[in-house]
Amino acid sequence: MGNISFGSKYFIFSKFSSIPKTSKIEQERANLKKEYEDLITFINSDEFNDFVELEKYINSNEHKKLLDSAKADKQKELDKIAKYESQKKSKQFKKYFKFKDSQKLKDYQSFKSSIDLADFLALEAEVNSNEFQNELRSLEQKKSATKEKDEKQKVEIELNKLKSKLKSFKSKKRSSQIKRYFKFENSQKFKDFMSFQNSGELKDYLALEDYLNSAEHKENLSKAEKQENTENDKVNKYEEFKNSKKYKWYLCLKDSNKFDEFKKWKVVFEDDFTSNKLDTEKWMTRYYWGDKLIGDAYALEGDKAFPTDGKNIEMSNGTLKVVTRKEKVTGKIWKQPFGFVPQEFEFSSGLISSAKSHRQKYGRIEAKIKVNFAKPVNFNFWLASENNLPHVDVLKLSEKKSRVDMAHHFGDLKKGAESKSSDFSGLDVSQDFFIYTFEWTKDKLTWKINDVVVNEQAQNIPNEEMYLVFSTGITKNLNDSGLPASMEIDWVKCYSEKEI
Repeated sequence: MGNISFGSKYFIFSKFSSIPKTSKIEQERANLKKEYEDLITFINSDEFNDFVELEKYINSNEHKKLLDSAKADKQKELDKIAKYESQKKSKQFKKYFKFKDSQKLKDYQSFKSSIDLADFLALEAEVNSNEFQNELRSLEQKKSATKEKDEKQKVEIELNKLKSKLKSFKSKKRSSQIKRYFKFENSQKFKDFMSFQNSGELKDYLALEDYLNSAEHKENLSKAEKQENTENDKVNKYEEFKNSKKYKWYLCLKDSNKFDEFKKWKVVFEDDFTSNKLDTEKWMTRYYWGDKLIGDAYALEGDKAFPTDGKNIEMSNGTLKVVTRKEKVTGKIWKQPFGFVPQEFEFSSGLISSAKSHRQKYGRIEAKIKVNFAKPVNFNFWLASENNLPHVDVLKLSEKKSRVDMAHHFGDLKKGAESKSSDFSGLDVSQDFFIYTFEWTKDKLTWKINDVVVNEQAQNIPNEEMYLVFSTGITKNLNDSGLPASMEIDWVKCYSEKEI
């Protein structure tokens, strides 16, 4: 959302302004975080990694080679089938097989193997032989030359035998069966049939037919189809996943800047205060220098409320409260030139500091805070350095519950500190929890409330580590009718930029 700015001030005119509700911000953050975590989970899933490996394989020469080889082997077998079917359906082959299955050919083949034909052919061979013809002429001549009756009679008997055979042959040759046989055998159709039957074309066809009915062909075709199906199944699986909603969702997100904040920052310190006891490994409840120099809590000169050493820290329902009360307490106060001296206080307050557990240079620091306001209690979320300067006020509230002061204090205490401050007015910060964010780079300081920029500075950028302090206190006279007052902290998070 945009900001209306004039110089270093940002004005939001009502609680219905451009500062979104905290619940909306947190829900949006939670939704974004879940989506980011879902994306990371998806990227790290076996399903996605399997897809990546499958994608590499689908685009590899190995896959192309196997698929092309399988297709070629399969096509080779299919071409043989096609060739066989084409030949089988051709006129020449139809004519051949029709003739082959005809009754006339069957009758011819049956008669060809018969005794009658064998006898006829044997008789034909005999009567047409030179021996038969010579013997026939010899007997006829002998008959004519022989005068003796008995001898002549014997010759006639032998001659009649030969003539009987010749007559029988002529009779058989004139028979319809023999005529049909030789007519069929001498027909052009039969000659064409026999010619084609002895051709290489038919020989190849019959060999192909034998191959197509063989186990070898079935095995070759099955192997090629199985390999092709295996590779195509991988392609289909790849395409199915590639076209799935979750993969399209991944493609939309993987190169987007939607999750830049998650990619940019890593949490280096946090506390959500869900325990009923303060985590003293993270937090100390006194000023750093008091702990370091005297091992005790102390107040700053001008404080009217003493920051007790943890007594004004309350934890319940997942939040921490830093409470300011009206009560008499005795504590030490820093006074120049005397140092730490005892003093009676009419009010008590508290603080928590990460001085011993966490300091950082640059990064993002934020906390979700609600101020239970009472004037003029100071409510502070600030960053302190080893020597007090530099010092950054992320949230400072004292004059009005609708005016947030922000400042960067720098320089040398001996020569006099310098400050660059700003304020943000118009939003009653006591009405709800708000997320106060401070982003610190080597070039710029940025303050945000519920992710809306409310202040920026680009000069005198701190370049040393600082730690977190949350405190309440009183520096002016107070009408105590509004006490107790508190600053309630739901959570604190510190981030540093991830190394690329």
